Amino acid sequence: MKYYHPVFYRMIQIDQYLRDNKYPNCQTLSRELEVSAKTIARDLDLMRDLLQAPLEFDKRNNGSYYTETNFLLPAIQLKESDILSLIVNQRILSQYENTPYYAEIRNVIQKVLNCLPNNSYSDMNADFISFQSLPGSAIESHYFQLIQQAIRERLQIKIRYHALWRNEDTERLVDPYLLHNHYANWYLVGFCHLRNKERIFALNRIMTMERTDREFEIPKDFSIEAMLKHSFNLLCGGETYHVVLKFSPFQARWIRERKWHETQMRTE
Repeated sequence: MKYYHPVFYRMIQIDQYLRDNKYPNCQTLSRELEVSAKTIARDLDLMRDLLQAPLEFDKRNNGSYYTETNFLLPAIQLKESDILSLIVNQRILSQYENTPYYAEIRNVIQKVLNCLPNNSYSDMNADFISFQSLPGSAIESHYFQLIQQAIRERLQIKIRYHALWRNEDTERLVDPYLLHNHYANWYLVGFCHLRNKERIFALNRIMTMERTDREFEIPKDFSIEAMLKHSFNLLCGGETYHVVLKFSPFQARWIRERKWHETQMRTE
């Protein structure tokens, strides 16, 4: 499988070949990094001219080498704890493997690790941490990308939505404000022109979707935090009620360990 290697990442790899005294040349590097020989030649020129790398070509070994062994490429300075944090974050990310952003974030972390010397983290792992992923509803990745683009461009979307409350499909014109993840499930928060209210739509219940050319503005006083402040499991809107729950002394042992709602008050 062919992967795209940014120029700095390629320079890191070239630098490693040079330090290992492998005398790389344009042909061998182009095969290893899956780019053209001309691209490698430009990379070597950049290393020599821009980064002042002491590169020379050895005719006997048919490849390049460093004339000064103490030369170092400019790099991000990371402590051992920083590298371990990146590796731990890879493990934390694994619980979101079925979410649309998983691959992108994983690749970003891996690119940073790829820019480190090979022996910087070879003995590090995050086997001391384990996560049990939450099961999320399946969604159309194409719809996710369309919504994300519409949010960025502030464009209304038309959706056909299946409402479980009424068990019916309805056509909706929506101003998409933001995407919200709740317990591994994705939701669209926006203004519904059919109900003339701000609503929360489960992405897995969107049957069809299309983007329009009509622009909208998010109200300046809109706040997702304020919208969800008095919600429970994304149920919000209408009147606010004060609810008192009583638990037996036995069950209370587990109840008191967690905060179940932002507005809760506990009495013993």
